[in-house]
Amino acid sequence: MKMKIIRIMRKSLIGIVLLGMLLLLSSCWDRREINDVAFVLASAIDKEGDNIRVSVLIPLPGNMGGTGSGGGGGSGGQKPFAIKTDTGKTVREAVSKLQFRLPRHLFFGHRRVIIIGEDLAKQEGILTMIDAVTRTPENRLTAFIAISEGKAVDLLNADTRLERFSAESMRELLQSDASVRVSLKDVISKVIAVGNDAFFPYMEKVKTKIKGQEAEDILIEGFALTHDGKMKGVLNGNAAIGLRLLNHQFRSYDETFNDEGNYLTIAINQADVSIKPVMTNGTLSFRIHSTVKASVNEDRNLDRNYDDYKQRRQIELIVQQRVIDNIKLAIANMQRANSDAIGFGLYVHRAFPQLWTKQYRDEWETIFRETKFEVTATANLFRLGMSGENLGRKDQ
Repeated sequence: MKMKIIRIMRKSLIGIVLLGMLLLLSSCWDRREINDVAFVLASAIDKEGDNIRVSVLIPLPGNMGGTGSGGGGGSGGQKPFAIKTDTGKTVREAVSKLQFRLPRHLFFGHRRVIIIGEDLAKQEGILTMIDAVTRTPENRLTAFIAISEGKAVDLLNADTRLERFSAESMRELLQSDASVRVSLKDVISKVIAVGNDAFFPYMEKVKTKIKGQEAEDILIEGFALTHDGKMKGVLNGNAAIGLRLLNHQFRSYDETFNDEGNYLTIAINQADVSIKPVMTNGTLSFRIHSTVKASVNEDRNLDRNYDDYKQRRQIELIVQQRVIDNIKLAIANMQRANSDAIGFGLYVHRAFPQLWTKQYRDEWETIFRETKFEVTATANLFRLGMSGENLGRKDQ
């Protein structure tokens, strides 16, 4: 009987302890209902006088309409998003003032794109923005980042029509073959390294001119170069292609060539680049070799015979020279802007660590502008686009 009472008391004591533990467990004290949250899809940061203007794009589910309302439309002709904006002496002050005006809590965990205005990038630089963003844990380091021509908020307002939100249009563009993927994480890794500068996709808004189909498109015009966190120049055209060739995150692209009055469009499908720092009699230089694989997309020379090795080789030589010219043009522009966007300084550090620490590290800004580059290339035409003679040729 005594043992039975002891067992009952032991079970009761265990039950009291477990009950006490349950009472100490915390509940969802910091939970937020989804109706109380404003999900930010994109942000724009601009310079405005002595202040910084922060703008955010927030989707409005109530204006998105049904499944048959089309890609860019909303319910009743209303836009399916809202853009809210405010200013402050810092990025965080602007965000705080913006939050005080909104009935919902701003949530940046789903932000896909960050756009920096050109004036801010040139005058203040990107370091202040990077510091503000990285101090908030909910910010995604995988968000794409770019610099806009003119005001960044103008890109948020773009009526792209093809997508419901300009943020979605920009995200798809920034991860497409039209650009090089540059995320917040990539920029952070570059700005903290010596001998390496960040570069950004350079975007602009343009209007379509088709009557009755007026809309706005967002284009990537090239790449913005920075040094010490500030924008120093823009690479566009062939210079931008040269940067793509030097960058290890290569994306395929097309180029059109003029072969003695006959135009042909070549796809550069693959490119491998070798960058080697060389020390000759105490003078630093670089040897760059690019190996590209190309295919013929279109040839307006209907008499060209692709079974003839010499004619195929002629195309390869044209491609090789264009690759060399593009890389040289990109390097010349980077040296002019004093922006080591490829990180040539890091190659020197890896090849000659002691020389880098004692001699080159502190003087790299001056040395980089005066360094010589030897550029060579090899092109392999591996896909001709047809199995026999040119299908456009008439029978003789």
